[in-house]
Amino acid sequence: MNKLKMLSTLTVMIASLLIFSSHALAAQYYTVSTSSGAPVNMRGGPGTSWAIITTIPSGSRIPIFCYKTGTTVTGKYGTSNIWNYTERTLASGEVVYGFVSDTYVYTGSDGPVVPKCSW
Repeated sequence: MNKLKMLSTLTVMIASLLIFSSHALAAQYYTVSTSSGAPVNMRGGPGTSWAIITTIPSGSRIPIFCYKTGTTVTGKYGTSNIWNYTERTLASGEVVYGFVSDTYVYTGSDGPVVPKCSW
């Protein structure tokens, strides 16, 4: 039974790695921008009530993997309830994942540019 558990755990880990790797390969990169030049908050979920995980400097390029709808925000690129799921590498080298309001990401579209997050 112990070998079966270990094999199952290993299988899940490999499958997760393949899923996240395919997301990284499929991601398009877009520029984050604010009118003031202030950084943009990356949050733990699709809304302003979620905790801030980190900030992203205005002018940075970020990958967008998928989107969810949440709090409506007004930013540099209009008003929207679209929140883009992205990643950022911290100075420590740690990669963190979170959401950024679409109103601060130049995508060239008023609507989603990636599929809706399936989770």
